[in-house]
Amino acid sequence: MPDTRRAHYTYPPGPSLVNQPTPPFNGAATALYGERGPQRAHNTGRQEPQSLADHVDLALDRVKGLGPKQRLALHNEVLRMLRDIEVIRLVAHSVRGPYSEAAVQGANDEGRPL
Repeated sequence: MPDTRRAHYTYPPGPSLVNQPTPPFNGAATALYGERGPQRAHNTGRQEPQSLADHVDLALDRVKGLGPKQRLALHNEVLRMLRDIEVIRLVAHSVRGPYSEAAVQGANDEGRPL
């Protein structure tokens, strides 16, 4: 004789959640990002300069009255100057303060017992 008891019991009594239709699964990326896929942020804030040329361009943007040829010539000359080793040494020397050598030596532990 077959078992006549109900196979699923729900509490409170009402429609069962078993065997309900579900939307089709379109893949993990659709589940994460939606139908349009991952979106790039439109306003990511201010972009920081990435190179010396970007720094020079930002500085030249603040100078009024430069034409395109003048701006390009000045840009090229400043970049040529910044690639010169003597200018790099001058900048490094001007950055150092009275205790900079001790700070540099304190960060370097090579050869000394800890």
